[in-house]
Amino acid sequence: MLRPSERWFWTYCNKKDRLLLDISDEAQFCSPFTQSQLIQQPQKQPLSMAEAQAFWQIDESLQQLDLPAAVRLELCLTALCAPFVQQQAHKSWYFQQGQQYEPAQFDVVTMRGLSSQYALVLSTDRECANCLLLGEITTLAGKVLPRLQIIRVLANRISSLKTTVSYRQIA
Repeated sequence: MLRPSERWFWTYCNKKDRLLLDISDEAQFCSPFTQSQLIQQPQKQPLSMAEAQAFWQIDESLQQLDLPAAVRLELCLTALCAPFVQQQAHKSWYFQQGQQYEPAQFDVVTMRGLSSQYALVLSTDRECANCLLLGEITTLAGKVLPRLQIIRVLANRISSLKTTVSYRQIA
């Protein structure tokens, strides 16, 4: 898996209409976020130490889902885009109430509409959480929200992730 580097730069590409992360002369991560979704359009903004640390925390959280390394990398890099993306209005009414749970940043959680899906908590405040959907989900209203969408919901709409720990992780 790639390792964050001080040579990585955030930039916005008018031609692609996307937020990009320049990883090397040969590699670039193209985010799903367009100009209309961004609060700023960075130009050659270096990856910060805090972003590099967040990358590793996100990767560690995602490892409990046993995803392929390439998918984990895509989710990590997409999650790092969150500070550039405009905060959305609540979509809480689209989801069933969850259990009593106080999410923490970078927790992997479960959301339930007509279908269930995992999400990564990007940030929290007293009552709400901004989450990155890790897959497509059908809401209570029958609307399909796409994978990699950032949504804002009340904390009571998410549930903690229940996983069984494999033997290789506890040995």
